[in-house]
Amino acid sequence: MCPTGRRPNANGRPLGIDGKTMNCLLVSVNQAVVPYPVYPLGVAYLCGSLQQAGHVAEHFDLLADGGAAGLRQRLIERRYDLIGLSIRNLDTVDSCDPNDFVPEVAAVVALIREVSPAPVVLGGPAFSLMPEQLLGFLCADYGVVGEGEVLLPWLADELAAGRPPGQKILRNERRVDFWPRPVYDESPLRYYLAHGGMLGVQTKRGCPYHCAYCSYPTIEGHTLRYRDPDETAAEVARLVSEHSARYIFFTDSVFNDGAGQFRRLAEALIRNGNTTPWCAFFRPQNLEREDLRLLKRAGLAAMELGTDAACDRTLAGLDKGFDFDQVLRANRLAVEEGVPCAHFVMFGGPDEDRRTLTEGLDNLSRLEKCIVFAFSGIRILPGTALAARAVADGVITADQSLLTPTFYFSPQLPAAELNRELAAAFAPRTDRIFPVSQIIGHLTVLHEMGHTGPLWDFLLRPPRVRNARSV
Repeated sequence: MCPTGRRPNANGRPLGIDGKTMNCLLVSVNQAVVPYPVYPLGVAYLCGSLQQAGHVAEHFDLLADGGAAGLRQRLIERRYDLIGLSIRNLDTVDSCDPNDFVPEVAAVVALIREVSPAPVVLGGPAFSLMPEQLLGFLCADYGVVGEGEVLLPWLADELAAGRPPGQKILRNERRVDFWPRPVYDESPLRYYLAHGGMLGVQTKRGCPYHCAYCSYPTIEGHTLRYRDPDETAAEVARLVSEHSARYIFFTDSVFNDGAGQFRRLAEALIRNGNTTPWCAFFRPQNLEREDLRLLKRAGLAAMELGTDAACDRTLAGLDKGFDFDQVLRANRLAVEEGVPCAHFVMFGGPDEDRRTLTEGLDNLSRLEKCIVFAFSGIRILPGTALAARAVADGVITADQSLLTPTFYFSPQLPAAELNRELAAAFAPRTDRIFPVSQIIGHLTVLHEMGHTGPLWDFLLRPPRVRNARSV
């Protein structure tokens, strides 16, 4: 079991067990920029936790620091006692662009083994979904499942004391109930600020919903744990004043929680004088006109809605817990209050057929002045209700490995037909995007031109304005 207390040093900072310091390197292996690059916040929290525990922690970002060649040079120049790999995604989760990231991670592990004798520790959201498979496939020494703010410093302590744990996969016995101050590394920070200016902030952890396809509860649990609103507002101000953040993305699974804590955060941002624009993931519930007005005063610049399906039958098939009338209402409020809104919708899920496809496309046409990103098929992840449904429907077998990109397509609607219908329906409109991969290059160019934020709202601007600002 992990220790709960640590011995402080003369400056009040805790030391590792026996006072030994480990030199740790945390590598964020994500190199995807879909839909836009955002600083790996989890690594920042882990660096903060390791430093608070008395260890040295550095961050190397494959996307920002020169890829594999840059990592090799870093490992040649500096000695590390522990190397952690944060794996954010297994793949693109897009059947139209099914890029598998696991072989890239394997190449990184092989590079580390070639250059450094340090133990390799795996972690991150993707690892927590398939820990046994990934640890075995990647041949790492240890893996941390779930939140690592307690377990990773404890592992560093044990290794420093010469007590390597016999157990290779480490799991938290309880959820983390504290929020370490994130520590940002200057080199990755410069990259992300230059490519969109966005930094992430988390206001809560956990997700109380039971969406059939979703892995958030597996990673963070079903119980919401809230961060103090004033502390969160202070972090936003710190990111702006100390790190020149120009845009904030709140990374919660759902920003507008049913208990209304998001309103208290908005009030804290207003009290703190926030003027930095921000965006977040929203659910088309628990949102009134007064809420949007409050959020706009706090800096809300855009909303991303997890609409997920386009008609009541397919929404029910995904266990979303709301109907399409609520989606229409949320979109109407956003339009009336002048908040740019994007909907993310997945077709081909449980109970999708030709009738629901027609109904869904008709429903989407009723969503005015918004962007719709459509996906075909749904990535199947282990332990989810969708995985069980996929077995029942004969889409996968019960013992099938899901390590490589595997998608659920309703047996009632062939994937090729679905893709043709989506492409034909979306082709005439610039505010309807399918496949999503087609827009990424445009957003990348805009970020390189110095524009900030997610930038999908750029598609909602009048053509004359868009052309004036495009290359």
